[in-house]
Amino acid sequence: MDTHIESCLHAIQIQNSFSYGRMEVIPLFSSQDAGPGYLTLGQALAQNRILITEVSTQGAVPQLKVVNKGKTPVLLLDGEEIAGAKQNRVLNTSIIVPGESEIEIPVSCTEHGRWAYSSPHFHDSRVMMDYKIRARKMASVSMSLKHMECRDSDQMEIWDEISEMSKKAKVCSPTGAMKDVFDSKVDEMNRYLDAFPIQPGQQGVIIYLDSRPAGIEFLSRPEAYARVHDKLIRSYVMEALIEEGPPTAPPEKPEHAQEFLKRIAACNAESYPAVGLGTEFRLEGKDIIGSALVHEGVVIHLACFTGHTGESPYGHERMAGYRPRRSSHASRAEEMHRSGRGPNRPGDTYVW
Repeated sequence: MDTHIESCLHAIQIQNSFSYGRMEVIPLFSSQDAGPGYLTLGQALAQNRILITEVSTQGAVPQLKVVNKGKTPVLLLDGEEIAGAKQNRVLNTSIIVPGESEIEIPVSCTEHGRWAYSSPHFHDSRVMMDYKIRARKMASVSMSLKHMECRDSDQMEIWDEISEMSKKAKVCSPTGAMKDVFDSKVDEMNRYLDAFPIQPGQQGVIIYLDSRPAGIEFLSRPEAYARVHDKLIRSYVMEALIEEGPPTAPPEKPEHAQEFLKRIAACNAESYPAVGLGTEFRLEGKDIIGSALVHEGVVIHLACFTGHTGESPYGHERMAGYRPRRSSHASRAEEMHRSGRGPNRPGDTYVW
């Protein structure tokens, strides 16, 4: 494990917890220095500091263009959704966009049935991808980095998972948009948000579902975490609302938060140059998949998920078929285009 990540985990402090429905939320604090400053996605967009567009008029599903017009770096979080342009997308990894720069970022589609401009650029949808789908996306991106030196996701799996989530939520979206599912659950989600208020100085959260750790999210700066607290909580609430059947029986010996942190610290970590500033680490351990973005010796963003809700999202058996599966995905997309069932329209270009 990287020493910066180890130090970050050891510095995390836990004070209390909140419970409601099937969820328990444990606020996280830290004794470490907050490190370099940055703006969040929503903050930068609201202040017109950044512009996010398709990479060209034709567009390319797995990439978008980001222009940071200000001097302050901007943090984009893995799983954050942006809406508009030719179709809604989510970030495939966490990225610090340098000040006064233009870069291309890796993304995945979360709106299967649209490939036409709704606006010239993107805005913050205020949605964070459902945590289960995000875990599987994280696993496929990690495999891409390890085997193909890119940050592509398993796009067809994401579309299938969003479709399944829509069925469970009993939502029929005309464009298969993940955001439509979240919008349909606003009232129920607000009740959960009321039960899990942000605490002064909070920098992260560990979330339990049915008495088992589901994931952890940690940011280096309290003011940054405060801006994304609600969307992070909602990404777990979605599963609490739509999971079918009675709650899973609690474990005989629950895993305490400190034990969960130790399990994360025991993960293997592989490092890669980040898309923007810093170094990106991909974490893999017993029933855990995760990532961490480190810049100037500080963990800017850490996210880890467990596979307790089903088959572990990071299975080595999937790696052998990864390249053939990507080829079949491209063929399926082309077939959908010809039949008119996919997001393409005549004259549009769907780039893989």
